Amino acid sequence: MAPAAISFSPPRPPWRRGGAPEVGRGRAASEPAAMAAAGGFVRELERRGGPALRLEQREAGDVGCVVWDAALVLAKFLETGACPLARRAVLELGAGTGAVGIMAATLGANVTVTDLEELQELLLVNIENNKHLVTGSVRAKG
Repeated sequence: MAPAAISFSPPRPPWRRGGAPEVGRGRAASEPAAMAAAGGFVRELERRGGPALRLEQREAGDVGCVVWDAALVLAKFLETGACPLARRAVLELGAGTGAVGIMAATLGANVTVTDLEELQELLLVNIENNKHLVTGSVRAKG
């Protein structure tokens, strides 16, 4: 008897399943109309003792277009200081929106975020939107 094939599909975000969007995933009133027209929306990632990261996401696209809950958990863990990041080199593979890498850069790390070519623009937008919070460095690479 042949073994059964196993396949995995990542969970679909709530707005694709027809459910209500999670808190923080809706469009902010101050967002530019152009971003809304392009199918984008912003998710804020609160930081201790400073302004929140503003991470642009896309409604259409693959799994790299949204901030996953796991990225939020890891970003908040990094913020605890359990693993000091100042002046450390960090490489984030499959960064998607860049949430974790940008958070690491706000904590003093020198970060390279990477993902597929089709996500480079989104990474660059998020780096640009949060560069005023970065105390290390962050760059995107395909």
